[in-house]
Amino acid sequence: MHDYRVTIKGRFTGLTDEQRRELTAKLADHDVLLNGFSAQGGFAYDAALGPFTFRYVITVPDEKGEPEAVELALAAARSRLGEYGHGDLSVSSTDMRDVKIRRR
Repeated sequence: MHDYRVTIKGRFTGLTDEQRRELTAKLADHDVLLNGFSAQGGFAYDAALGPFTFRYVITVPDEKGEPEAVELALAAARSRLGEYGHGDLSVSSTDMRDVKIRRR
């Protein structure tokens, strides 16, 4: 088992007035500084209600790898977006085994 950090970026489109009010009311909980990588997925957007970002840490068995991690993260993001209109989603992922930590 190992971890991938998956970032999903998109843009809200065609939001209704009610959806805009709902997202604006939750804005304080979705600040980029409060929503880092997590298993539940950090969901960040700003008051303009344009671009948004999801940040997931996905743990998958070694034999599944990156494709499975990306698929799981996309499914989770789409589920959380629900009825909110959005454009195409772009995805990037990092295998945490490839990250080098310099110790001093």
